[in-house]
Amino acid sequence: MSVRISVTKKNQRRMDLARIHQRVVEHKKLPVPVYESVVRSLYGDLNTLAVGALSIVAAPVILYHRTGDPVQLWFSVILFGLGVLRLLDGLFFRRAVATASHLRALHLWEMRYAVLGAIYVGALGAWCVAGFVRTSDEFVHEMSVIVTLCYIIGIMGRNFSSNKVVLSQTVFAGVPLVLGVTLFGDYYDLALGIFLLPLFLGIWLMSRNLRSMLFNAVLTALDNKVIADRFDVALSAVSHGMAMLDGRSRFVVVNPQFAGLCGLPADARLMDMPLAELGDTGAVVELNGGQIGLSQMLIATLSKRRRVRFDYMLADGRVIEAKFNPMAEDGGVFVLEDITERVSIENEIRRLASFDPLTHLPNRRFFMVEVNRLLGAPDGLQPCSFFFVDLDNFKDINDTLGHTVGDKLLCSVALRMRSCMPERALACRFGGDEFVIAIPGRLRRRECAAFAEQLIAEIAKPALIDGNQLIVGASVGIAQCPANGRDYNQLLKVSDVALYDAKARGRNRYSFYTDQLGDVIRDRRQLEGELRRALDHGQFEIHYQPLVSLAKNRITTCEALLRWNHPERGMIPPSVFIPIAEEIGIITRIGEFVIEEATRQCAKWPKDISVAVNVSSLQFRHSDICEVVRASLAKSGLAAERLEVEVTESAMLENVNETTATLRKLVEAGVRISLDDFGTGFSSLSYLHTLPLHKVKIDRSFIGTLQTDERSVILLSGVAHLAKELGLAIAIEGVETVEQMEILCERVEVDEMQGYLFGRAMPAADITAILFGGEPAAMRRTGS
Repeated sequence: MSVRISVTKKNQRRMDLARIHQRVVEHKKLPVPVYESVVRSLYGDLNTLAVGALSIVAAPVILYHRTGDPVQLWFSVILFGLGVLRLLDGLFFRRAVATASHLRALHLWEMRYAVLGAIYVGALGAWCVAGFVRTSDEFVHEMSVIVTLCYIIGIMGRNFSSNKVVLSQTVFAGVPLVLGVTLFGDYYDLALGIFLLPLFLGIWLMSRNLRSMLFNAVLTALDNKVIADRFDVALSAVSHGMAMLDGRSRFVVVNPQFAGLCGLPADARLMDMPLAELGDTGAVVELNGGQIGLSQMLIATLSKRRRVRFDYMLADGRVIEAKFNPMAEDGGVFVLEDITERVSIENEIRRLASFDPLTHLPNRRFFMVEVNRLLGAPDGLQPCSFFFVDLDNFKDINDTLGHTVGDKLLCSVALRMRSCMPERALACRFGGDEFVIAIPGRLRRRECAAFAEQLIAEIAKPALIDGNQLIVGASVGIAQCPANGRDYNQLLKVSDVALYDAKARGRNRYSFYTDQLGDVIRDRRQLEGELRRALDHGQFEIHYQPLVSLAKNRITTCEALLRWNHPERGMIPPSVFIPIAEEIGIITRIGEFVIEEATRQCAKWPKDISVAVNVSSLQFRHSDICEVVRASLAKSGLAAERLEVEVTESAMLENVNETTATLRKLVEAGVRISLDDFGTGFSSLSYLHTLPLHKVKIDRSFIGTLQTDERSVILLSGVAHLAKELGLAIAIEGVETVEQMEILCERVEVDEMQGYLFGRAMPAADITAILFGGEPAAMRRTGS
């Protein structure tokens, strides 16, 4: 891999040199500053140009004294005049190009220099030829050749930066010289002319190489300057503080941010300053339980010669992270970063992970950690008392007034709890509307009871939230350590059991955990687990109780009633398991099973028989009852008008508008709706004209005093008449005797009756046999 990288670097270097050479050859593509320096170098040393011109002028004068040839004087005058002209052109250049000029002007000045130089060396070459033509004097020949060669060699040293100047002057001086030597000399002169050709070629090649070397250096320096400028800009633009120190611990690279992040003024000059002179910046580093100054820490870090990371704090409270990376040679690089915001966010994340964001009480995880930390002992927790608090009917407030009001109520409850807690007590929001309080120390039973009563009374005080005066109760379960356990989870569990008992005994009260209570709760928990599995294991059965039409004198509807046939406990009453199913949240699945099974069974009965199914408030709230009914009807093939959905007043109270909308969808699908247990609430009459009802089932409570209280008959008759006027069918539940039936037939407008007189709830096989076998046995006995 290293060989490949080395080869790649060499290839890259060759490409860079080729690129530079191309730019040198095509000088017009050179950056203007570089090209300007080339042109300025041509006109740069006018003193040397003047000395050279005088030396050249002196040579013809000497030859004139030697030969007496006037041509030598003429060449002396011509060369002097051209020399003066070149000097004047140089002076004009200095005046015209005092500052940087544009590329076109520079090109014109280069051309002027090249043309004047070519004319000058052309005159020099002509003078050399004249020396060979006009005389055979060897001194003249040697003087002419030597002076011309010296000037040509001087071209390489003075004008190598311009290719056109070197080439033009070499040609205009060298060609006449070679012609003069070869054409007008002897054989030895001819040999000399031949040897001069490689010399001229070498001069041109050396000039080109010098020019390439110059431009390589200039362009490299220019590129380095660009890189350095960009590095300075980048270094100044980054938010981090950066500094490089050499082997003598001096700052060799540093940006302004470094000083500011060290606690120094941003304009502090640190370049070339030894690190030891940094002094006290006011920043401190926490180290091994103590504090040291930042400059001391930087010096110690630099001496370790390994990667180091540490944090320190400035006098203004900012937190800075410092990273040190040593260099291969001596010294290293420090990078400083302001991490104040990051530290703040991390602290906030830790706080959010430990505290409830709503009530600002510890959450259950942090509460457990704190209890174990503060009360932990080798053999468990130290003596303490746990209070498991649950708000009564909080869900109704959430559902009716919204979660915003509910959240504010929870905050109010949390503040009230804190106000009556002992000094060393710990509290947490366990979840939802549940709280747990742990009080250290060995409390007597009456002290726990007094605190629980105070807690319940404080929570029960009215709270005014968003214009609503709210009153919420609380139930409290109490467990004590070590009497009820010494483990945190055990105490939490038994206090929850005690809470359950408090709620079962009427709520708004407290309960202590006892072993007997634990047995009851364990049995309840076991029943919950068995109930969860009952549906999957096929332990639920649907029994059907008939409703008899008085007009038709036969069964027209059967009400589907759920039964749990437990393999060990036997038949468990719905009054036992239905509340548990609602509490643990499986009533929706059970309700779907009842609807599906009832419609499937009804599809096997005569086509004029309907089935009635009770739908609880939880089914309306937590499931799409319309979709469940549609799917069950489609699967069984039962006509929608043969299904009757019975809804209780409690379902209305949850959300009248939403329930009404759902019932209208069912009616539009063809399903019939009946109001069950009518008369048990306080607002049932208002539902008779607001709900899309077909039938009203009057509760059995009206039947109990029917034979002894005339007012019961009058009330029942009035309610039935009102329903009739609204176009609703009337069904009466709980008819158990012939006398009750006769009174109802004579005094009340009744459409259907239901009760033990006509048959108890029975399995599907028995009700099917009756439906296909004729009228009920009870009606045959009465002869109705």
